[in-house]
Amino acid sequence: MVNSLPSTSFISSRVNASTFLIIEDDSYGEQPYIYVKVYPDHLLITDTGCNSPRSQNRSLISLRQYLETFPLSSNNRQPLNPNGIKAYIIICSHCHYDHILGITQFLSAKPTIIASDFNKAFLLNDLPEHSLCKYVDTPTPHYTITHWAKHLAYLTLTDIPLRIQFIHTPGHTPDSLAWFDIDENHLYVGDSFYERKRSTKIPGLPDDAGQVPGLPASQAAIIFPEEGGNWIQYMSSLDVLLSFVLHKNMELRRRHGLSHTSIPRVKVGCGHLTYNADAEEMLLEVRAMFERIITGKVQVVGSGEKRGVIHDYWLESEDSRYSVMAPRHLADEARKHFHPQSKSRFP
Repeated sequence: MVNSLPSTSFISSRVNASTFLIIEDDSYGEQPYIYVKVYPDHLLITDTGCNSPRSQNRSLISLRQYLETFPLSSNNRQPLNPNGIKAYIIICSHCHYDHILGITQFLSAKPTIIASDFNKAFLLNDLPEHSLCKYVDTPTPHYTITHWAKHLAYLTLTDIPLRIQFIHTPGHTPDSLAWFDIDENHLYVGDSFYERKRSTKIPGLPDDAGQVPGLPASQAAIIFPEEGGNWIQYMSSLDVLLSFVLHKNMELRRRHGLSHTSIPRVKVGCGHLTYNADAEEMLLEVRAMFERIITGKVQVVGSGEKRGVIHDYWLESEDSRYSVMAPRHLADEARKHFHPQSKSRFP
């Protein structure tokens, strides 16, 4: 039976009891992580990928078709949405092209499309630029946000509580949106942060996800685009996420304190490379690294120009779990904001 399956540009695995990870092997080299949570009558999809296969020889390259027809070994050899019988809910973690180009496949199914209401203008005005579609020379998808997610709001559709909670996380982009799965204790953060490298290589996938053309070798750096990136807001978002996760972990300790089994902790799924890490650990590490960068304890190891703006690349060592790439002026602004007495490192 395995030999009869169509070749596909997607790779899947199970994240937890209700959620699956789908990785797209795309032509841009982004390898976006798409999360699909299965409900009795709905499929909740976080981002829709690039809709552009790396190999033109694959016979199944549509995410929607993959969900509706491809049997997954991790799902008892059944598709996640056989024949499209379940309604689609799409959460946009943010509007960058590698997360929204597949959205048009679902429009005929009249999906619920959710985005952050933190800065609606960023999505409603000049989406070709803000999505970066015009910079990768691809048409910008046309779609309508049907539900604007408020900070810390819960999602309920047609009187059905889906038991997820939204968190505004501006920084990478103004519309960056995280969400928390209450039942699975899993936090999904889009491109707010992720590791430099996959912990385990995946056969068939190139190991260079996240490389930025024309800039220093920057394997999967945490990136701030010139279009909407804000390092000051980002630090506040990290604080919000960390406070949220600390509280949830405390609740789990209280709930399981007398149990003889190991106490569960909040896990985190990112937009690239990381899908099941310890959320508190990652947030503490990322927050500390950014503070070291701001105070000048991490050196710039490479610089390059992108669309007329100087970007710097920070990496503490080749063994570092994370790296950062951002317009130079964003780091300088953050330094002046958080440490106004210190001198700028840049003229």
